[in-house]
Amino acid sequence: MIDYISEKVENTTRFFKFGPIEVEELEPVNGNVNLQAIFKSVERSFPRHYFIDLKAVKIGNFADLQKKNFTALYDDGIFYINNIQTDSQGILNDVVHEFAHHLERIYTDFIYGDESIVHEFLRKRQELNFELRSEGYWTDDYDFDNLKYDQKFDEFMYKRIGKNMLRMVTSGIFIRPYASISLREYFATGFEAYYLGQRDALEKISPRLYDKIEELHHSQKI
Repeated sequence: MIDYISEKVENTTRFFKFGPIEVEELEPVNGNVNLQAIFKSVERSFPRHYFIDLKAVKIGNFADLQKKNFTALYDDGIFYINNIQTDSQGILNDVVHEFAHHLERIYTDFIYGDESIVHEFLRKRQELNFELRSEGYWTDDYDFDNLKYDQKFDEFMYKRIGKNMLRMVTSGIFIRPYASISLREYFATGFEAYYLGQRDALEKISPRLYDKIEELHHSQKI
């Protein structure tokens, strides 16, 4: 009987409030992770207009995430987060990162309409191209003016160049290497930096992006 009750408890979905929505823990996270503390911290840090049109947060073992080797994914107002993570920081990073993609969807014109971030990103892409050529890499096969995610470019960066070299050539240009992959990831990694302890570095490296996130955070007119 005790084993039966324990199994029922382990297989029961947990719910708790996160702003105006609910977090659904469909499958349990690591016992060392305090989910409610993570989401309460995010809720305290974010203005209320960030939660507009957010539908749910679901935590579990999702096949699509496993297939793509992702720890989180944003789709149509819902955050899907992998429950198999080693610590609270990983889940916190995921929540903040996917919030950035949510805000891109609901405030697209506000974020990108004046093209200040677009121009800053493209300038940095050209700086990166110069650095890679200086290191002897052939880059003519890749479009450094492409704003969208491109798998071929991603593989060139992470498989051909490699993490160590990529970290070196992006230093001082991007807040972290993954910010160079696409415009959307440029915004999302900057958003992470702004809320997770790297505001000064972000302002120095990507001032237009920093200003836009500041404006987004404090805006009363959205």
